Amino acid sequence: MKWSRYNYLYESKRHNCFLLYNSITNVLISLSIDVYRKLCLIKNGKDSEPIFRVLEEETLDKLIKAKIFVEDYDDENFILQKKFLKYKKSFQEKILSLVLLPTYACNFNCPYCYEAGLPYIFMKENVEDMIIDFINSFEVSSKLQLCWHGGEPLIAFNNIKRILTKIEKNEKKELKSHALVTNGYLLDKDKCLFFNDHNLNLIQITIDGLKENHNKSRIHKSGYLTYDVILNNIENVFKYIPQCSITIRMNVHAENEEDFPLLYEELKNRWEGQKYHLVMKYANKHNDSCRVECFNEKDKIFYAKKLFENYNFTNFNLYPKFQLGGCTATYSNSFVIDPEGDIYKCWVDVGKKERRIGNIFTRKYNSFLLTEYILGTDMYSDPKCLKCLLFPVCDGGCNLRRLNFKLNKAPYDLCPIDIENLDILFDMFYEQQLNTKVSKTREVKID
Repeated sequence: MKWSRYNYLYESKRHNCFLLYNSITNVLISLSIDVYRKLCLIKNGKDSEPIFRVLEEETLDKLIKAKIFVEDYDDENFILQKKFLKYKKSFQEKILSLVLLPTYACNFNCPYCYEAGLPYIFMKENVEDMIIDFINSFEVSSKLQLCWHGGEPLIAFNNIKRILTKIEKNEKKELKSHALVTNGYLLDKDKCLFFNDHNLNLIQITIDGLKENHNKSRIHKSGYLTYDVILNNIENVFKYIPQCSITIRMNVHAENEEDFPLLYEELKNRWEGQKYHLVMKYANKHNDSCRVECFNEKDKIFYAKKLFENYNFTNFNLYPKFQLGGCTATYSNSFVIDPEGDIYKCWVDVGKKERRIGNIFTRKYNSFLLTEYILGTDMYSDPKCLKCLLFPVCDGGCNLRRLNFKLNKAPYDLCPIDIENLDILFDMFYEQQLNTKVSKTREVKID
């Protein structure tokens, strides 16, 4: 047996203890100083004795179960297992997933928008009809996942109503999930009642911090303040679409980073018990029109540390979890269709004609982009990922950024946590467990 490549062994200066993490089993182990010293020697190849002579039998059994010690082929086989599961998911055919943009028009002027400068156009009825033909062409797919996006899709509410009516007449396709990405400004009672009749089950709305910062970030083109309108419209959803869950997204950047824990408390006090959850995302600079200072990927762990230490904010899970990864761009049966009928793989690509993979009228596909997005730019083609000890619990990051590097040599860094800063992550989790006295399902004590 050998020391797994997916182990992380260190002395925690913050907590004056010795910790060992394995990313396959996702277990954090607290060690006695004696076991820690023995493992350091084994890890560094400085103990020539077999491990069963160095460690007590009970201790060794626990470490083997935690995959600290593995057979010669185990680590490499795990890569193959994860790759198999990911590609099995990527190439499934039973579900067709569509993101439809009925318009590029938007009533907001957000400083980080990646769609800035796109034409103010709406989907025509012949495009709508061809979308139905496109859906029907996937004969093996009996279920449809549908998401409305834009622009601001609710500006094109009449298009949405027509398309939904046409989709629901199709008895061969079951609408498995129905989602809407909207800024929330137009989500009034009438629209909520309509979506309630058409089984809308998920809405994503962005609130960029407390009222003052949100109104600076989520800017209406006519100068109207948007914060109160959006919050009132979210309450329309609670009232009129009771089966619908709301994901409230806060795009964190340098100008609003202090607001996240405060917004969490404000919304909790206002909406406790309602079907919503707040997620923290980081504003990314997708183009030169971005007008806010964005975080670098490796700044994120320090931001989490600031929230933890300054606000005792523990309402998000600091601990890694197993992830296969994947998005619309990486699934063979997932497509983004714009108002003109152009087909894309990535939401961020919309409007960039060179990134089209096809068009619903011609049905001719760009096999180069298809294969690059699905196979050529994932974590299994990235040597850095394959060598990383966090490989089992990482989704591999954004394929678009790898593609931009591959085609244009655009610099990229996908890693949210620098390996050199893993101490920070596990120290926070360890302290979180100690402070909350939660049952330590992921922590094992080994003396």
